[in-house]
Amino acid sequence: MLAVIKNLRDKKLSTQINITYGVILLSTLIITNIGTTAGVYYLFHHQAARAIDISVEKTVKRVNETQKIDENFFGIDIMPSVIFRVTDERGEKIFDSKPYFTSTEKMLKLVRKNPPFWSSDKYILLETPHSFFYYKDLPLEVDGKIFHFQFLRTITFEKQYIRYLLWTLFFADLIGLGLALMAGNILGKKVLKPLKEVTKTAREISIGNMNKRLTIKNSGEEVNELSQTFNTMLDRLEKSFAQQQRFIADASHELRTPITVIRGYADMLEKYGAEDAEIFEEATAEIKKSAQNMQYLVENLLFLARADAGTQPLKKIPLEINDILKITIESFKNPRLEFVDDKIFETVGDAEFLKKMFAAFIDNALIYSQEKVFVTLKNLENSAVVEISDSGIGIAPENLDKIFDRFFRGDKARVKSDEDKISAGLGLSIAKWIADNHGVKIKIESELGKGTTFKLTINR
Repeated sequence: MLAVIKNLRDKKLSTQINITYGVILLSTLIITNIGTTAGVYYLFHHQAARAIDISVEKTVKRVNETQKIDENFFGIDIMPSVIFRVTDERGEKIFDSKPYFTSTEKMLKLVRKNPPFWSSDKYILLETPHSFFYYKDLPLEVDGKIFHFQFLRTITFEKQYIRYLLWTLFFADLIGLGLALMAGNILGKKVLKPLKEVTKTAREISIGNMNKRLTIKNSGEEVNELSQTFNTMLDRLEKSFAQQQRFIADASHELRTPITVIRGYADMLEKYGAEDAEIFEEATAEIKKSAQNMQYLVENLLFLARADAGTQPLKKIPLEINDILKITIESFKNPRLEFVDDKIFETVGDAEFLKKMFAAFIDNALIYSQEKVFVTLKNLENSAVVEISDSGIGIAPENLDKIFDRFFRGDKARVKSDEDKISAGLGLSIAKWIADNHGVKIKIESELGKGTTFKLTINR
């Protein structure tokens, strides 16, 4: 049985559907036919038993009323379908409603030893090659003598009817099963056609051809939903692949720059460093700075890689946002930063990661503004809002959805020139991941030429 199931699983889906549908339909038909046949058998046998019951009741009643056997006695109203015979105690026949019918002695040689469950256990079941009979022998004492009242009820017509019924059901089942399998095959092909379209489209999609989409129409709500879901998935994959390509290109560019600087100054050291102290000092300083840039970039890339893989650990503990902000602002040592504090706000989070998140937003504000940057903590009842505001050049509306993309930067012409600043365009991407994993909601208000405000809502 397991081998059959395994073999079925290896078949095409359309074949599996047809076979499964056929097996279920055939099983249903067989069970229905068995139930119908058993019910018809029970009904006919019950009717036969009931006819004998009525005849027996009438006979007993007549005997009790007359207490004698004479020619008037046999005017009893026996059921027409019942063969009625009376013999005396010596077995001599006194009355026979159908004398041409086979004798009772011969009939008793045809007793069925194992009657079916639907037959009555009150009567003896006799069976010939073409007929069933119920037989009842009722001995009664009349006028001091024992008489045997015999009742026979044929089920010949019923048995033939059931045989015809079985053959009719059999051929009807074959025809119905055949039509059902044909219809199932046609319907299965129609239903599975969209899946073949999905397979075909999936095969045509490649790295160089990510714009292929399904165009399945009028195939039912479920198939249309599948088509839309598949196309949505392809949109996400295409966007993700484009971001990945851009990410790789940007990372390569960011790494290429410090490597080029290091190689250039290393060559300069090799040629002139031993003789010129000024060149030696300049080269070593630039090499150190470029190495720091590379370290910063690599650390951020590793952070994002762990974040994407879901392996970046978080150590959340009770803490005060006020203290986290003070420590972060002090680490910048920048006189342009001004902190407006409110009453203490406590929450649960990873202190180091929250410092990194606030630092990214503050760093962004300092880069794009020459004026003061205000960091404000507004303590509400169940949440707090940290606002980081600058009066810089602002963010263009078309860039608001891009500022958290990796390696995205605004117009380079408007970036603050600061040789000591190490930036690779990953800070806000990391900050967004930290915010999402702390339940922090980010809102951006910006206007070109007037400045930008990041509002970070933190829950307790």
